[in-house]
Amino acid sequence: PGRTPRTSQEGAKRACRDLRNEESASPWRQGLTRAQDRTAPGFLDRAAVARAAAVAEMQRHVACILLGAAAALQPPAVRRSARAAPRRQAALDTAAPDEAELCVTIDVRRPRRVVDATIPSPFAFDEHAAFVDADDFVLASATGGGDGLRDRAYARAGPRKAVARAGSKTTAGVVTCGGLCPGLNTVVQELHRCLVGQYGVGKVLGFEGGYAGLAAGEGVDLGERLAAQGVAGAYAQGGTLLGTSRPQRPARDLADGVERAGLDALFVVGGDGTMRGANALCDELAARGSTCCVAVVPKTIDNDIPLVDRSFGFDTAVAEAKRFVDVAAVEARSFPRGLGVVRLMGRDAGFLAVHAALAAPGDVDACLVPEKAFALDGPDGLLAYVADRLERRGSAVLVVAEGVGARVVDGAGESVEVSGDVGPWLCDRFRDFFDGSSPLRAKASLKYVDPSYAVRAAPSNAADTIFCSRLAQHAVHGALAGYTAFAVGAVNTHLAEIPLSDFANRAAVCSVSGRLFGDLVRSTGQPSFVREYDAVCDDDLESPTGGCVVTWGGPTETGVVK
Repeated sequence: PGRTPRTSQEGAKRACRDLRNEESASPWRQGLTRAQDRTAPGFLDRAAVARAAAVAEMQRHVACILLGAAAALQPPAVRRSARAAPRRQAALDTAAPDEAELCVTIDVRRPRRVVDATIPSPFAFDEHAAFVDADDFVLASATGGGDGLRDRAYARAGPRKAVARAGSKTTAGVVTCGGLCPGLNTVVQELHRCLVGQYGVGKVLGFEGGYAGLAAGEGVDLGERLAAQGVAGAYAQGGTLLGTSRPQRPARDLADGVERAGLDALFVVGGDGTMRGANALCDELAARGSTCCVAVVPKTIDNDIPLVDRSFGFDTAVAEAKRFVDVAAVEARSFPRGLGVVRLMGRDAGFLAVHAALAAPGDVDACLVPEKAFALDGPDGLLAYVADRLERRGSAVLVVAEGVGARVVDGAGESVEVSGDVGPWLCDRFRDFFDGSSPLRAKASLKYVDPSYAVRAAPSNAADTIFCSRLAQHAVHGALAGYTAFAVGAVNTHLAEIPLSDFANRAAVCSVSGRLFGDLVRSTGQPSFVREYDAVCDDDLESPTGGCVVTWGGPTETGVVK
């Protein structure tokens, strides 16, 4: 409101002068008072005034950004109210160059709404409720550069002031699909607690055995199933109390199951394949005119869900995997020329291997991931590098993701066929090379460690339990507000609602040219190996876990271009 100070220093002086003279009519003072009313009552001291003035410039930039987003999202009847936009833009054009450079039009992606929100929220009288508005959004990235800000954003997740469904006449369903992941039971438990405890939903069904159970349309009472877990609580247990499966089902069968169960909302917990199934289900329900809202809580220990900061269960999986890296390091150091090889999950993405290696600084000498090609032979190959480490350090430890076999080449750059599991295959190559035929190839004490499914069967740790709980609650908030065909995930550290269609033909992979992988290379000391065959990202937007998005031409098993 009123005039925005040109600099934070001028703003602070103006605010303090207004405070001293008690010029309550000042536009700047009125703006601060209104801002104060939105937080908490109390005297607005000079320090608070100065702090508010200091952020005024940033607020103007944000206002400018929001103006572009609002103009793109408002219907024509409302958009006319923004006729001041050209005048405001003209004022910015005459300002200093650094004052207008953040003005961009944001492409805000939002899930579609199938039921109008006409019911006051159960939190309407909760003084601790922090509602989200229809035009709130989360930027895809907090970083910018020479090309300005990222022009992608998603609807902010959270409770609304009005909801579409609530109360004893509402029926909801929960299904878990795909492989196991730490935190599945936490999500299931918290979905039920939020639905019943916060929204008063009358019936919550759990569908056993993944999509197969949903297609049958015969759910079990989820409350009774949770009560059978006893005082320990479902969150403290690994696996999923509803069971799971991988077989796919036609969308029409899933929609039939939804209708037989009489669901108003369905919550799906699963990975990329499960999300494709949920998207197809939403299309089928829309074609039938159904108003059932479908929300997805993405999960995978591989962390290869695109567009989000990380998937739940990943932190726990890294902690579990790190224990086995420690085992290999102890074994390797304890024997002459000890060579430890740890094989971890990661068919298409090497996040688990990368983070487990970073969690053991100084212990890991090389980390091999599906996104990064490497030569086995030759002076710059893996065998020569490991031989040098054994000669200089007396031991070496390698962390290998299961999918690295797709990018192995020989000294001439030709593809090498990896038969079977890459872990045993690589160990055989080491045994063949370190045959004692020369000092460089002196025999090594090989120690192979394969935790296999141990990393995904563990219960969620504290960080993942909190994350799972929040994801579940925000999935409920969105679905009961009438939105469908969306997934809840952390975007730029904030929870957002991402349309399922945005995940189509996309995957997250390690950005081997990014900052986090660069930190890994410097930590391990490994060479660059072969760069010509590395996975290429769609852009340079790197997630907090070191990932990027890749897009492929059609539905395949993987998003990694081989």
